[in-house]
Amino acid sequence: MISPESGLKAVQCVDLVRDFGEGPARTTVLHGLNLDIAFGERLFLVGPSGCGKTTLISLMAGLLIPTSGSVALLGTDLASLAGDRLVSFRSRHIGFVFQQFNLIPALTATENVAVPLLLQGVGYREAQTRAAQMLERLEMGKHLHKQPVQMSGGQQQRVAVARSLVHDPQVLICDEPTASLDAQAGQLVMELLQEVAASPSRAVIVVTHDNRILPFATRVVHLSDGRIVPDGHSSS
Repeated sequence: MISPESGLKAVQCVDLVRDFGEGPARTTVLHGLNLDIAFGERLFLVGPSGCGKTTLISLMAGLLIPTSGSVALLGTDLASLAGDRLVSFRSRHIGFVFQQFNLIPALTATENVAVPLLLQGVGYREAQTRAAQMLERLEMGKHLHKQPVQMSGGQQQRVAVARSLVHDPQVLICDEPTASLDAQAGQLVMELLQEVAASPSRAVIVVTHDNRILPFATRVVHLSDGRIVPDGHSSS
């Protein structure tokens, strides 16, 4: 685990450019973006649809490759990793909360949460124990053996949060974590994220359109047309 006292940033994006398409259809989604995210931050990315938020977090997670520029995670340039090395790095250091939960329908809550540990080679029994403990921290102890179809949207989101945290990642990325939830369930998920995920040795990055949860941020970054907008003023 990288110590915050090391002086390294949790995430560092330098002159980040990302294009899609070729020839006349080529579109630039991110335009030379620079962004540092420190340990201990809960940074919220906001902006209109199509402004580049999802592309940015996909680059931070190593799911996309920059057209130019660089992304360093915990001091490691993601471009220096490839194949199994990149997969291993992501599985150890990144937790991801997906907008649509992405739970495996045939697995129970405990089994879903245990998946990241099993992928790291943790034994089945230990993985199940640690998964159950994380679910209990998120007040899901009564639902350990339920499959996703047997749970509400808010309960499924808590399972997704537990899965993202069970391997103790230093970077947690949440893509619209409250988009599928009503106001009460969304508030509860954010309170749980604040309680369980907030840590001086972890950075939490949240993409959201939900202005109701902005008070949970320590910093809000506004994007417009693939650029960071000072003070949230649109460039359009």
